[in-house]
Amino acid sequence: MAGGYRSKFVECLNLNQVDGDWYEVASMNEHRQCAASAVLNDQMCVAGGSDGGNNVLSSVELYNPVVNIWTNIASMQTKRWLHALVSYNGRLYTFGGLDSLNYLNSMESYDPREGKWKSLKPMNEERSGLSGVVYNDEIYAIGGCGLKSVERYNIRTNTWTNVGSLNHERYGSCACVVNGKIYVIGGFNDDASKSIEAYDATINEWKIETNTETPRRWASVVAL
Repeated sequence: MAGGYRSKFVECLNLNQVDGDWYEVASMNEHRQCAASAVLNDQMCVAGGSDGGNNVLSSVELYNPVVNIWTNIASMQTKRWLHALVSYNGRLYTFGGLDSLNYLNSMESYDPREGKWKSLKPMNEERSGLSGVVYNDEIYAIGGCGLKSVERYNIRTNTWTNVGSLNHERYGSCACVVNGKIYVIGGFNDDASKSIEAYDATINEWKIETNTETPRRWASVVAL
């Protein structure tokens, strides 16, 4: 767990120790809030975010748990916070968010073998506070500020295609893939803060599955 409001501190919980506590590990090089994270080659990657002041970041750091060190890799081409970051097939993909002033539809990818970020096809819509997942070997950009729409990125053809829309606008939701479906949870607007929707690609449709007990905004989720 890394960063937060005006924080660069990082904590770790070893799940192999049933009664273990969270403990502090090496801090990131920069304070980061509303950053995005993913796993790249068994290392934790944290990209972008805000330093808690007026600065939006393009810098990216990798944490190596074996040696307990954070290392800066090449910066993104665009400063981003409230964006999405996913890892697929040994590469990082980041898309959407905000720079200092503007909503973003741009996307870029990092290949560690080349050591640099390169621009890819932009999304069809600007999305801030979106969710991003990899599903069926494609990347999904889900919702965002004022949006119900969802887009799917084909890595082979470098194209974005709109798919079925959510039932609610979702800003600050979280998403994961489990049992062959995408689940998106919470976020701002209407009843979205409690509801959970699931996407089935075989019918290209989102359905309300259930509600959480507590409204959720800016939460995180994983599938176990």
